[in-house]
Amino acid sequence: MRVCLDSRYVRERPSGIGAYVGALIERLPRLAPDSTFELWVHPRAPRPLSSEPTVTETVVRAPANGLGTLLRPSRLGDLKDIDVLHAPFNLLGRGLQVPTVVTIHDLMWLDRPTLCEAVSPLLPAKVLFYRDGILRALTRATRIVTISSASADAILARAPRAAPRLRVIPHGVDARFRPPAERAAVERRLDERLGIVDPYFLVVGQNTPSKNHAAVLHAFARARLPKNYRLVLLQRLYKSRWGRGLEAEARRLGIRHRLLSLPAVTDSELLELLQGATALVQFSRFEGFGLPVLEAAACGTPVVASDIAPLREVMGGAALHVPLRAEALSRALERIAHDATLWRELSHAGLERSREFSWHRSATAHLEVYRDAARAGRGW
Repeated sequence: MRVCLDSRYVRERPSGIGAYVGALIERLPRLAPDSTFELWVHPRAPRPLSSEPTVTETVVRAPANGLGTLLRPSRLGDLKDIDVLHAPFNLLGRGLQVPTVVTIHDLMWLDRPTLCEAVSPLLPAKVLFYRDGILRALTRATRIVTISSASADAILARAPRAAPRLRVIPHGVDARFRPPAERAAVERRLDERLGIVDPYFLVVGQNTPSKNHAAVLHAFARARLPKNYRLVLLQRLYKSRWGRGLEAEARRLGIRHRLLSLPAVTDSELLELLQGATALVQFSRFEGFGLPVLEAAACGTPVVASDIAPLREVMGGAALHVPLRAEALSRALERIAHDATLWRELSHAGLERSREFSWHRSATAHLEVYRDAARAGRGW
């Protein structure tokens, strides 16, 4: 079988989709040594993405979320001998003549587009762009992968005829996410590398309205916490207007000195930030899965998460879930900071829950979907 995997989300900056695609790239060639894999690679990706002999890489300069992907995907690379194309970031372009697998992470661009990014003059055009690509995936993809049962329910509510083509394949968690062998050593490195010496709550995610970082800021400001507690924000798009607004709001709330914003860190620093946090806070208004909660849980770090279906599903009762109200989050932060028994219970429960997720199982399931799509042919 000859598979083309669009890998353009794997690049110099971290992202959830990038981590997902990277995990597939690492495992698929070894799981299917009789298959070949063509990767479409972003120009700024760390190269090579794979050293396996059955993998080839083609640099595609067109942006993943650009018009070339939507209007002329067959011109992005040579698909003549490809048995199946996997588009892992929601969109299916026009005119493809090969069997396709599309991963739809969520339907936020269809159902709540103002949560995708701040309102701007470009937002209506972007809504049309994503609507075109997502609806085509729902109706025309040979097979659809989604990452949680909650996302599958949303897909079937909108496109019930997609049911025979839909497969739920949860993400996994990488083995490097584990409890620290020595917490004091992690604390020393956080001090040396990032200047963090006080206890902190950690927020990880793209700085967009869906992640609800402003509400976390307000909840932290009103929570009755020891004055040495800090809030650490690790965000993509930190330098955007939205990010500058958070800093201004922190100043208005009188907590700017307790806020540490990190636009980028190394993989080892991310691991240590997760290991050293009092808790990870994922107060999202909309998610398809929520990979950071699983990575934090695997590190033995308690998770405080919004009470939405995808996060409840992923954590399986192993997180402290709270309604989407700042005052409710404030109380949850206070409980985690002051109740050592609760902290230990959530740490243990999260570790146990994280062991139920595997990138190996995820990659194996993806291979079966590829084979199924190749057998089905273009079909749709």
